[in-house]
Amino acid sequence: MKISASEQVQEWLTALPPQTKQRVRTALRALANGRGDLKALGGELEGFNRLRVGGLRIVYSQKPGQVILLEYADSRDVVYENFLRIIESREN
Repeated sequence: MKISASEQVQEWLTALPPQTKQRVRTALRALANGRGDLKALGGELEGFNRLRVGGLRIVYSQKPGQVILLEYADSRDVVYENFLRIIESREN
């Protein structure tokens, strides 16, 4: 599968310390092969999934044609609330 990342995820990944960045990249390679600590999200975030890398979360969606879109990434304590605000602002 091909992985595409939003601008926010690209900037977030660039800002990570080297060791953390390597762990995330390893997890993304696993995601491309359908493996990793993956979970479908529910409630207001239904239709999205998350990849867990330690205390970090990457929210993604799967698009037609075998493309995974990395939508938003941040630490576990703020990722879902921040992403939900972004989705709500898109709808308005």
